[in-house]
Amino acid sequence: MTNPIDPSERILGGVRRTAILLAAAAAAAAFALFGPRAGLSLTIGAAIAIFNFFVLEKVMGRVLTPRTGMRFTDVAIPAAGFLVILLLISAVLRWKAFDLVAGLAGLSVIVVAIACKGALGGWK
Repeated sequence: MTNPIDPSERILGGVRRTAILLAAAAAAAAFALFGPRAGLSLTIGAAIAIFNFFVLEKVMGRVLTPRTGMRFTDVAIPAAGFLVILLLISAVLRWKAFDLVAGLAGLSVIVVAIACKGALGGWK
C-alpha cells in the first residue's frame, strides 16, 4: 500500500520546481539579452528568494507542529536561517557590479511561481 502525498506538500513541491525552472529560464534569458552582469545578478536574487522560501517552509513546519514544550533548536535553526539570508543580501548589495533591476527580478521568482501554479490549476 502506498502512502498518499499530503496535498500541501504536493503544492509546495510544485511551487519549488516551478520556481527553479523559472529562475533557470530567466537567468538564461538575462545572460543572453543583457549580459553576464544582469544574468548573475538575477541568478543571485533568485537563489536568495528560493532559499528564503525553503527556510520559511521549514520554520512554518516547526511552528505549526503541536508540542508541549519549546526546544532550543525550535528557535536556533530558524534564527540561523534568517541570519544567513540577511548576510547574503547585505553581501550582494555591497557588491558594486550587482544589477539591482535584475536582482529584483530574480527575487520575484517565488511570486511568479505561485501565480503560475494558481493559474495552471495547481491548487486542486
